[in-house]
Amino acid sequence: MKKTAMILGAAATLLTGGVTAAPASAGSGACDIKPYGLIGDYWHTMGGEDGFFGCPTSHEYGLPNRSGRRQDFANGQIAWSPDQGAKMIVAAYGARIGGKPVVVFRWGPTDPFHYDYFKIAVRSDHPAHNVTWTVRNQPRTRGRFVVHPPGNVNRGGSLGRYSFAVLGCDDKLTGDTCRQGWSIRVTADA
Repeated sequence: MKKTAMILGAAATLLTGGVTAAPASAGSGACDIKPYGLIGDYWHTMGGEDGFFGCPTSHEYGLPNRSGRRQDFANGQIAWSPDQGAKMIVAAYGARIGGKPVVVFRWGPTDPFHYDYFKIAVRSDHPAHNVTWTVRNQPRTRGRFVVHPPGNVNRGGSLGRYSFAVLGCDDKLTGDTCRQGWSIRVTADA
């Protein structure tokens, strides 16, 4: 199932099934830095150096006042965000769908937590694109969200930088609850 909405000139596609996307650029050899642990496992699953993320550009690093770790790659970021699930990974990368640049945000698994819906905070270098989406009809422990940026290239030669965080919530009669808080934020260029 596919739903598309406009974020002030940028279309966002919510995909509940598979996404057909191609890496923005392919790798060209061995990476100097080798990802490890859950971040490394996810990176390998997504194609490693020849996949969507390309080679790492940093070692894993901790974040101030947060549990978890994040790692930068040539084409995005991957983070382990354990406050939202023991093996919770959040990731953002640039890709092409139908020949057009997009930014893909993926999260999960949130086990042992299962949610009724998710909120996705999208931030961009263009302030008008800063939106929080409420996303229903996703699997209860994972999901993905795709942003189709507007066609205006910025000074850096990209269609913009987008960052994402996800919050799992449950519907309650007395008011919704979102107990585990926001995930670690990840960023990618279109």
